Amino acid sequence: MKDLREKIAQTLLENTFDLEIRNAGIFRFATSYRFEVHNHKETEIIYIKSGHCCMGCGKEIVTLRKGECIIIHRGVPHWFMVDRDDSCQISQLEFCVNLPEYLKKELSFFQEQPYFKLAGCEQVIQLMENISCLYRSSTDDKTILLQLQLLFLQLFITFSSVINKMEALLKNSLVYQIMDYIKDNYEDALKIEEIARKFNVSSRYIRECFQKELGISCNQYITSLRIEKAKKLLWFSHKTVTEIATDIGYSTSQYFCRIFQQHTNKTPLEYRNLWKGSQAKESYTIEQIP
Repeated sequence: MKDLREKIAQTLLENTFDLEIRNAGIFRFATSYRFEVHNHKETEIIYIKSGHCCMGCGKEIVTLRKGECIIIHRGVPHWFMVDRDDSCQISQLEFCVNLPEYLKKELSFFQEQPYFKLAGCEQVIQLMENISCLYRSSTDDKTILLQLQLLFLQLFITFSSVINKMEALLKNSLVYQIMDYIKDNYEDALKIEEIARKFNVSSRYIRECFQKELGISCNQYITSLRIEKAKKLLWFSHKTVTEIATDIGYSTSQYFCRIFQQHTNKTPLEYRNLWKGSQAKESYTIEQIP
């Protein structure tokens, strides 16, 4: 930490911190709002304050709910879609930042990967909204710029801490090793007992670990992966419901349809037709920050 403080001080003293903000604020998007695929030079951070939405990042679909956050790095193609039945309120930052390499290497925020999806980072929301307030003050005062730089540094440090903790869990926790295995094999007819034998633990131990670490069961995790894959295939392929059911590990289309409807309140065909040939209303409201 001492080394990091010294590098931050050096960056500020040498005035090698370039910052450009394109947008910052709290926004409420109407139901069915949809923003098509785009990319830009800015890094984008979205924190979900209420409701839920989907983001497409490159070739992946990411679902986001209240309390979750996504960081999308510059140049990554992405799109945004709000649920048909509920509006979505977000806190958003879009910015370009240029820091010396010696400082970026200390901050996991700047790792070279398309996006981070994070949970358990409620501490960032106040920092984001403080940044938005200063940005919208519409002043060229140099002290405002310094305050913004300091707030962004706090934001980068906070996010880096969350990312480091997440990666430590992924590396060291058995449950995350099992998660990786499931991600690679969820198209098969997975059974907890078979997974337990592979990792030389009891099925009871797996159930307890998932509940403790993730707050959901192993079967719920498998189902969530399958449903997200099904959504992607329904949106972006012409495969039949039966073909999709087989692709994601269900033995019958009837069972797949029942599970899908339980999770989305729509049949697979209703979900496919929801976006087919339609352009959702592109309207949103900028909300004042208290």
